[in-house]
Amino acid sequence: MSSALGCERTVPKGRHELSGRARWNEHDRLSIVLGWLLLAVAISTAGSARGQTLPWETWRDLHQLPVLHTEHQALLRSSHCPDGCRFDRHSEDDWRYLYVDGEEGTIFEESGPGAVTRIWMTTGFAGVSTPLPADVRLRVYLDGSEEPVIDVPLPALFDGSTPPFEAPLVGNRLTSSGGNFSYVPIPYRTGCRITLVGADEIRLWYQINFHRVPRADGITTFTGTEDLSPLTTLLSTQGEDPWPPDSGTVATGSLTLEPGIEQMLRDAEGHGSITALELELPPGDWAQVEMRLHFDDQPTVAMRLEEFFAIGRGGPKPTCSLLIGAGGSGRLYSYFPMPFFKSHRIALVHHGKTSTAMSYRIRVDADAPPPNSGLFGAVLSRREPTDLGVDFPVATLAGHGKLVGSFLELGATNPGLRDYLEGDERLFLDHSPHPMVYGTGVEDYFNGGFYFDMGPFSSALHGAPYTELEVDGLPYTASYRLMLAEGQNFESRLQAGLESGPTNNVSMVARSVTWFYLQPSPRLHLWDRLDLGREEDRRRHRYLVEGPHAFQLLDALFASEPPVAASGTGVYRPLGDARFDLSAHPSSTTFRLRRRLDAGIPGQRATVRVDGEIAGRFPAGYRNEDRRWRDVAIDLDAAPESGELAITVVAEPGPPEGESSTFTAFHYELWANGAAAIFADGFETGDLRAWSSSP
Repeated sequence: MSSALGCERTVPKGRHELSGRARWNEHDRLSIVLGWLLLAVAISTAGSARGQTLPWETWRDLHQLPVLHTEHQALLRSSHCPDGCRFDRHSEDDWRYLYVDGEEGTIFEESGPGAVTRIWMTTGFAGVSTPLPADVRLRVYLDGSEEPVIDVPLPALFDGSTPPFEAPLVGNRLTSSGGNFSYVPIPYRTGCRITLVGADEIRLWYQINFHRVPRADGITTFTGTEDLSPLTTLLSTQGEDPWPPDSGTVATGSLTLEPGIEQMLRDAEGHGSITALELELPPGDWAQVEMRLHFDDQPTVAMRLEEFFAIGRGGPKPTCSLLIGAGGSGRLYSYFPMPFFKSHRIALVHHGKTSTAMSYRIRVDADAPPPNSGLFGAVLSRREPTDLGVDFPVATLAGHGKLVGSFLELGATNPGLRDYLEGDERLFLDHSPHPMVYGTGVEDYFNGGFYFDMGPFSSALHGAPYTELEVDGLPYTASYRLMLAEGQNFESRLQAGLESGPTNNVSMVARSVTWFYLQPSPRLHLWDRLDLGREEDRRRHRYLVEGPHAFQLLDALFASEPPVAASGTGVYRPLGDARFDLSAHPSSTTFRLRRRLDAGIPGQRATVRVDGEIAGRFPAGYRNEDRRWRDVAIDLDAAPESGELAITVVAEPGPPEGESSTFTAFHYELWANGAAAIFADGFETGDLRAWSSSP
């Protein structure tokens, strides 16, 4: 079996070639070789002060994709509707901005180190995407500079004309079926602000993925002159083996799959990583053959080939991504790194009625994977039809892990209706009471727009194999996305769901596959909590606030669907200091501070000090007067003795002038690593055997 599967690279109908330096020769083999040389140099020099690449730089070395970094969050800022309405925010005075300062409306702001890893936008009318308006400008300010490092007309960020925002790292609505996307990483050491000029009255939807980290070790602030050729090279290998030629030992073979019998492709002891898994068998059997993967004696995958390889019902543009898909002639491929520390096992079971011949190619890298790697897994979920009033359950995982990709197939239960694409994705992280990641719609999550109005397409990190495939008179849509840089991480638990239609009011047929890495034990536990509405809690934690303040009762809703009501008392105070103590285990070395606040008040920036030293910053929050409860968490750059943290939260002013100076807090929680959780709730034990079950 050939390792170069050669699947067709495709774009939607109506594609126009990207302009300027964005043109590149997809079949230039010499450039690929030179690119790998550049990538090898980048790998040798890209490590942070702690000896590994930054969390968003997995593209420098695919062996870093399974690594579960500590002390960071991968989050999303989006234009989702604040109060459960049908459409997301797109009209004048609808809170799309964090704040307006002069001619600029700020849509994103972070006040510590991190990186923006994805920007998606779309605009249009009457269900049709249109070009982004050239009279709107996008500006990016980094590290407190008053001069933007990026200041371009909005289309120039996505059309390939602005280095380093070039294909295949960016694409417009013609190459991404209604959406505009950028995967250019924008790192910063002390903060980032993204603004729009001239966008007050246009219909504009956006998503911004970003990482929040406690310290700037290894981070070089974005300048616009970065050499991103290794990333360009990697994404240009769509449909081909992206690993260097010497990345492991290859085993090939063939066998006849007999009905109802589990047949082994590999069963071996020792450590290493699978870097290539290729199968060749008739496409008619993809729905009949189940693949089973075991790593370290744990079952982590058990699903049909058409599901695991993101094929679904087929369609005109079969999945042909960087790491998974179909290559033609009945060939399927996965280049996900799959690490193991003790053993690995690959088996197939044919659930059809007749035998079938197949061949395989498997490559194993015998080097030990990084010790903080998660085990590779995939989970299948399906509903026929979905339940009204609740989210379609995409995945529920316990432990420490991260999502790295999704395949989603949705179908209508009524002819001609495609409202199933209106649902927002919602991710609850680490027992959060509301979604910490809240999207704007199905096609938006997959970098398209307006129901993929440019038709099916395929690219390295995302695509739509079919957008209106008719089955028994009903339309079906399928899409896929890989998350190299913005993979969603979690420390103890993840619950991912998808709104069933605009307001959970549409019954639909749904099938999803989620690829992820997981360590079954949670990394952080809830160790201490200060409830500011309880006098005994304030006294026990030695809470002291400077200046005038008030205790106020808030009856409000969380930003979830259906909304959850809660009541609590918190402190409303002006700018200044509040001091208190929180405790973790004496052996704890990493700390996350989670604060509950009143989101009806904008701004609320603050610096957090531990033992007098700056340990983190609470960023400005967007206002939501309808769903006022919100939690925000930051990782602390602190090393206290014996797990005791003397904390000072310094509420600070921010732009623009006249913004509210009220700072709110209802409780503070300290999450940390350590020997055991003193607030364990029964959900913090991972079970790898549950990975393969459909929720």
